[in-house]
Amino acid sequence: MFRAQRPHTAQLTPWEGDGPVSGVALLLPGGFLRSKRGPLRIAELGLQGLATELTDRGRPHGLAVHLLHYRYSGWNGADADTEVDTRWALDELDRRYPGVPVVLIGNSLGGRAAFWCAGHPNVVGVAGLAPWLPTGDRVDQLAGRRVLIVHGTADHSAANAAQSLEYALRAREVSPDLARYEVPGGSHYLVRQSADINALITDFTLTVLGAEAAPLATGAVCTRLPARA
Repeated sequence: MFRAQRPHTAQLTPWEGDGPVSGVALLLPGGFLRSKRGPLRIAELGLQGLATELTDRGRPHGLAVHLLHYRYSGWNGADADTEVDTRWALDELDRRYPGVPVVLIGNSLGGRAAFWCAGHPNVVGVAGLAPWLPTGDRVDQLAGRRVLIVHGTADHSAANAAQSLEYALRAREVSPDLARYEVPGGSHYLVRQSADINALITDFTLTVLGAEAAPLATGAVCTRLPARA
């Protein structure tokens, strides 16, 4: 299930493109509440389809797509290892592409890291796919950011739908440009709906970065996921 153990340093996957970069999508995979083992291979693979769609559709617009390999597969309580690695990645992206806007896209555990790090000056948008958003997590860092949350109504994991709904209702007070899509009967993994979700998140990313103008709902917290042709 795990990759061979790597040195405990965070790493970014290479950008599969060339030319000037006008925007960045940073993918943050899921993991465990607690684990000091290396990054979870199956969680990284779960974002492969989304990474491919972002790369294919974003290439003409100068979108660089990177996935973050964490040092550890766990958040690990007060250590907040996933957040620490995400902040490192944002600083590293700023070194590579100075001042270029970033959209954070986090799945489950990575969703919490995305929302925690939304206040970074280069972040313009945050998307959470079944994000882990425990009650009480702060929302003020979302001011001025565009926000998307996608959650299955039958997700009863630690990253459950009820918590993301409560979070969205609070976050809407500081980020009116927020949409939360529900997938009726969808589990935590949302495998059956992945094509629609990948299209929605790609629409969101390119719209936030000004590359495309997709009709996205805003201000709604219980909008059903739209089906794609």
